[in-house]
Amino acid sequence: MTVKIETFPASGVRPIASGAAVKSSNTVAGDSSSAAVSAVGASDRVQLTGDAVNLQQLEKTLAAVPRSDAGKVERLRTAIDNGSYQPNPAAIAARLARFEYAMA
Repeated sequence: MTVKIETFPASGVRPIASGAAVKSSNTVAGDSSSAAVSAVGASDRVQLTGDAVNLQQLEKTLAAVPRSDAGKVERLRTAIDNGSYQPNPAAIAARLARFEYAMA
């Protein structure tokens, strides 16, 4: 089934003439887009869920945590440079296994 819309020209969307006012689709009929916005009433309020509050607190806590321990990075870099770094393959494997188990 085909529906033909008669109100638009065959060439497609009509361009807006320069200098013409553009009406917002968000305005209510009869309201002017240049009218002042009234203040929120005293009875209006927003209440966040407990999960949203916890998420906000977690985001603040994570923002305060440094991305890396600069001191530890420098100690490791120095140990690698002077050849004294001795990785423990068993400990690395155990931690990888624990990580994989936790992700499952």
